[in-house]
Amino acid sequence: MSKKLENPNPDFHVDLMFPSRYLRAADFEGKAVTLTISEVVKDKVQMATGQKAEKYIIRFRETDKELILNKTNAKAVAKVLEEPKAINWPGERITLKPTTCEAFGEIVACIRVEAS
Repeated sequence: MSKKLENPNPDFHVDLMFPSRYLRAADFEGKAVTLTISEVVKDKVQMATGQKAEKYIIRFRETDKELILNKTNAKAVAKVLEEPKAINWPGERITLKPTTCEAFGEIVACIRVEAS
């Protein structure tokens, strides 16, 4: 009979086992977080398919992790800040919250933007 191994941290999310420079829903541990935008840049990001694509990224003062902007979140940032020009976003605070959304026919964990 084999002995069952004890998991020292059963709440540890599988996504957190593999560090990333980009924010993921699991990073928030179910709670909304308010961050200050330090800059918005265009950078090459390696996609899940292995291909690289140019994406806009938000960097924050409070963390080294970055948010890859998709169209939904870019429009949400513009709306909550009442500022359509990303050049004017640095210094502004936004709240990011973990939730779920539909992507590629599946319900997946995602990050959404709301007003601070």
